[in-house]
Amino acid sequence: MKQIQNPSNWKLSIALLPLIVVMVIVIVMRTVPVWAIAVGVISLLTYLSLLAYFCIKQKCYNQLLTNIIVIILWIIFYLVQFK
Repeated sequence: MKQIQNPSNWKLSIALLPLIVVMVIVIVMRTVPVWAIAVGVISLLTYLSLLAYFCIKQKCYNQLLTNIIVIILWIIFYLVQFK
């Protein structure tokens, strides 16, 4: 599978750090404040935008599809905790 070269996926994943911090805060607080949803959505959309841009530019569509599927599953598993 072809993967993006520059910047690497690891560098792009820095955009997900605010989302991870928000997820930990939500778990500790056991509530989901509006600001947490906003920060999480902005962080996730920034990451997906950067990833889509570089994957399309470098023609690595399999990596883009794999990452989108993983993120969707990640969101589903996270939301199941609150049911």
